[in-house]
Amino acid sequence: MSDKPMAELLCRVDFPLYSACMISPRHILLAGGGGSANTGVKNGFEIFEISTDGEKCSGDSVTRYYTGEFSVMSMSARSISNNNLPLKVYVAAGHNEFCQIYSITLGRERHISESSGLRHRGSGMANGSPPSNNSTNITSDSVERKIVFHVEPLKKVQIDYSPKEPYGKVVRISYNCKLLASGGDDGNVRVWSFPELSKVHEFPTHDKEIDDIDFSPDNMKLASISKDRRGIIWDVKKGKKHAELGWEPNNNLKYMYKRIKFGCVEGDVKKYKVYTISNPIGSSKAKAYLHKWNSQSYTVEKFVTSQSGLTLSALAVSDNGNFVATGSMSEGVVEIYAAFNLSVLKRVANSHSTFITGLEFMPTSEESAPSRGFSDASIVSISVDHQVCIHHVPRMKTISSFWAMLLITAVLVFTFTLSSFLGL
Repeated sequence: MSDKPMAELLCRVDFPLYSACMISPRHILLAGGGGSANTGVKNGFEIFEISTDGEKCSGDSVTRYYTGEFSVMSMSARSISNNNLPLKVYVAAGHNEFCQIYSITLGRERHISESSGLRHRGSGMANGSPPSNNSTNITSDSVERKIVFHVEPLKKVQIDYSPKEPYGKVVRISYNCKLLASGGDDGNVRVWSFPELSKVHEFPTHDKEIDDIDFSPDNMKLASISKDRRGIIWDVKKGKKHAELGWEPNNNLKYMYKRIKFGCVEGDVKKYKVYTISNPIGSSKAKAYLHKWNSQSYTVEKFVTSQSGLTLSALAVSDNGNFVATGSMSEGVVEIYAAFNLSVLKRVANSHSTFITGLEFMPTSEESAPSRGFSDASIVSISVDHQVCIHHVPRMKTISSFWAMLLITAVLVFTFTLSSFLGL
C-alpha cells in the first residue's frame, strides 16, 4: 500500500454530483444538479468517455442531458448486450417522489470539417438551373463522426407516498433488467416490473425512510436498510422477508446502517456476499464499520473499522467481487479493500473537499483494461464539489511461465541434493 497516494482528477463538471454509473467499459454517467431552486445550476446527467495516455486517465464529455427542475439524487443503469445492435442502456433516475426511466442509445453524429476536402467552386446558377460543377463538393474525408449517446425519456412512476413530503431516495434496476426496486421517505420498499413499471411487491416493514437498496447478482434477493437501524433481505420471487441482519458492537454504542451492497465471489453470480457500512449514533469519536456478511446465514463473516476514523458515506463493490471501497463523510477519504479478507489495499485522503456522494468501480473486463491503465481495479469517486476523481489498484507483478518453471526446477534440484546429502 502506498504511503500517501494522491487522488487523480478525472474531470470536472459544473453541477453538484450525487450519483455515478458505468454504462459501457469506458463510459460513465454522472448525475446531479442544483434542485428546483432558481440558482442557475442545471439539473441532469452527463456522459464522459474515460481514456488514458499511459500515465493519467482523463474524462471527455460526449453527451449532456438536462432534467428540468429535477436534480438526479439517485440513479441506476443497466446495459442491454446485443452484438447486432448499438449499445443500449436503461437508466432509472430519481426525480423527487418519482422515478423516470430513460433509454440511452449509442450513436454517431456527422460533422462536416473545414479541411481541404471541402472545396468551394463558386455559387450555383440562377433560375433554378442545376449547380453542375459550380457546387460545393464534400468528399468522404471531410465528414467527421463523433460518438454521442441519444437520450429518450420513457415512463415514470411515483415511488414514494410520504404524507408530509414524498421523496424517493433510491432506485435500483435488477441485473437481468426485469425488475426495478425503489425506496423513500415513507419506509416502503417497492418492486416494479421493468421497464413497464407495474407494481410487483410492496414491503412496508421499515418504520423510517429507506437509505439504500440493492439486488443480488442472481436477481433472487433484495436488500434494504433504513434509518430504523434495520437491514432486511427480501425474497423477490416469494415476495416476503427472507432474513434480517443483526450484530452487536463491542463498544456498547448504537450504530445505523448507511449503505448496503451485494458482491459476487470471484465473478460467480451464484455465490455472493453482502457488504454494509455502519456509522455510530451520538458519538464523534467512535469509528465506523465495514462488514462482510455470509449470504446463507446472514451472519457477520468479517469486519473492519474505518482506517480514517471518519464516518462513512459511500460503498461500492467491483463487478468481479474482488474489491470493496468506501468513501468518507469528510476529508474526502477513499479506502479500497481486498474483498476476501478486508485488508486495506489503498487509502487516498483529500480526494474531495467535502463528503463523497458516490463511488463506482470501472468494469474489470479486458475490454475496459486500456481505459483504466491496465490496473487490477479502478474506482471513480464523486462529490458535490464538482470534481470527479479516479483511484487505481495497481496490477500485481507476476513472473513469466519460463522463470516460474525454472524456479520450480531449481527448488526441486536443491531439495533432492539436500536430501541426498543428509541421507534421507
